Amino acid sequence: GLAAAAASILSSRLDLGAETLKLSLQVSYAMIAASLFLAAFFIRQIVDDRRQIAESEQRFRRAMEDSAIGVAIVGLDGRIVQTNPAFAAMLDYSREEIEAKTFFQITHPDDLQIGRDTMVSLKEGKIDSFHFEKRYLRKDGTPVWAQLAGSVIRDEESGRPLYLVSQIEDIDARKKSEARIAEAETRWNFALASAGQGVWDFNLRKGGTTYSATWVKMLGYADGELDGDPDRWLAMIHPDDRAIVDEADRAHL
Repeated sequence: GLAAAAASILSSRLDLGAETLKLSLQVSYAMIAASLFLAAFFIRQIVDDRRQIAESEQRFRRAMEDSAIGVAIVGLDGRIVQTNPAFAAMLDYSREEIEAKTFFQITHPDDLQIGRDTMVSLKEGKIDSFHFEKRYLRKDGTPVWAQLAGSVIRDEESGRPLYLVSQIEDIDARKKSEARIAEAETRWNFALASAGQGVWDFNLRKGGTTYSATWVKMLGYADGELDGDPDRWLAMIHPDDRAIVDEADRAHL
């Protein structure tokens, strides 16, 4: 009887051990399956993230390549990291040639300081974007005016500035046109002053009035004392003559 009882207890324990082992194996299988599922999920996420990054980079490269205006990526040391065909063509370089230079080497000496000051402000975190005009130097050394607009690319975790991305528009023709207009106005004012004639001009679109230096002097005003208010001009006309002037203006307009 004692032997039978012992055998029964041993059998029960063996059955319990088998059940425990079976349960342990089931838990292990479940954990392995869960681990494999999570691994597959994270791998899929990594693949998707890399695909999205690759697509984003492809879109950026395509936009950069096809842009009608210049685009340049510049390191904080002034090294030109990457450009597009429009910027290289603007300065008569090949892309390989211009990407072997620094922005200091292709900038007009008189305009270097504004670039350096902008770089310092970006590094110190005082600004995140910039917009100014400067002169570049073409491959043959001739200057060309450009308008820059750009921003800084920072490290996502530390916020440390990494690169500058600039859009560069060729405004050389506009600047030359402005210079010709300014020169013509200077000559015109010189001719009027030499002849002792005063001239005023009323801008119909903007509604402002300008006066030549001789005209201001003839009326006894100091330089800068007359503003562009058209009502001010009318007030300077003798009361007896205002009706005639007003009628002449209406007929002219």
